[in-house]
Amino acid sequence: MAVEEAAPDWALVLTAISAIVISILGFFGNLLTILALPYSNRLRNAATWFVVNLAVVEGLFCVTILPISGAHLFSLYMRDQSLFSNEGCSVFVFLRYVAINAEVFSIAAIAVNRCLLIAFPRKYPSIFTTAKTIATIIMIWVISAALMIIPLSKLYGEFTYNERTKECDFSDNPESGGAGPRKLFLALGFLLPCVVIILSYSYIFYKAKRSSARIRARSQGSLMKEDTINSMEKKPSRPAEGLRKRDLRIARTIGVIFLTFLLCCTPVSIAHYLDNKYHNLTLLLLLHPLYWAQYCINILIYVFMNNQYRDAYVNYISRFWPNFKEVTITKFKWREEGTSYESQRQTRAATPNSIVRFATRKLSKSSSFKGGLGQSANAVDNNKVHLNQQIPEEKDSPV
Repeated sequence: MAVEEAAPDWALVLTAISAIVISILGFFGNLLTILALPYSNRLRNAATWFVVNLAVVEGLFCVTILPISGAHLFSLYMRDQSLFSNEGCSVFVFLRYVAINAEVFSIAAIAVNRCLLIAFPRKYPSIFTTAKTIATIIMIWVISAALMIIPLSKLYGEFTYNERTKECDFSDNPESGGAGPRKLFLALGFLLPCVVIILSYSYIFYKAKRSSARIRARSQGSLMKEDTINSMEKKPSRPAEGLRKRDLRIARTIGVIFLTFLLCCTPVSIAHYLDNKYHNLTLLLLLHPLYWAQYCINILIYVFMNNQYRDAYVNYISRFWPNFKEVTITKFKWREEGTSYESQRQTRAATPNSIVRFATRKLSKSSSFKGGLGQSANAVDNNKVHLNQQIPEEKDSPV
């Protein structure tokens, strides 16, 4: 039997340090998301709770899986021995795959949430109530754990330590099912949610294109008369176009997070898949930091792609650092969503109607007041005639 390739010391140390650094950055970044988003009154909706759940998943991964992975790599470097026992290895893989499944399911839940909001805006409040949102989040965790309990209990598949890749994963032993369990749980826990995400975003993209075409038609005046009649018949509770843009912005943010997830996961997944034919332990080790990077860069995506999330972060940090908001304005030119161009445009669009209504009321009151003054003036003039006849010296008196 061929001797397994020894992992280079520099690759072990570099990967271990990356695990620790990403663990620290990811923990604080996801903790800020967990605290800041619910703190904002404007973000207390179903999509936000799914995003918070995603941050919880990633935060738990950062405080459990990454430190243990780093310790395991340091153990290989210092003692040339795995950190795990057989039981410990099984539990570690179970926790890792539960977190991965919950992450993908959370992204899928957000995609479906945005899709249903855009498809059924009137029914959406009854679809995603608080109770249903909480139930969905609980189901995400239950399904994620239930899938991995099967190989953990060795009903189908098995977790073990792989000397070839120096990590804990599914066993390829024919007695435990060979590669079958890995493929099955990969399909259920990864490929199926990805199909749901892709279908949801395909529909969102389709609706966005239709919405853009309709907006262009409005700008050309083809729907001006219809919009004028509709606006006179019924006053909307809030601007439909602005609402649509906010929803699409959140959907776009989560879409970028999904693409980042694929970008980080795909290289190491391909390396594992081709390991039997093209074994390169050094490359496999160095691809792990790229895979782990997703757990600390999501907050950057939230900050730079979504104004509402960025405002939530800034406002929450400003509770403890009062000058932080001024720093973000002067250094990064960040301004709150309420003072953004879109909000100002909506405010200006609503202002003329308010002014007209106020001016109309004021004018009607003024006319009534002037009418009353006219009648009073006539009566005063009549009285002046009598007074002038009786007291001619008071003709300049202020009656």
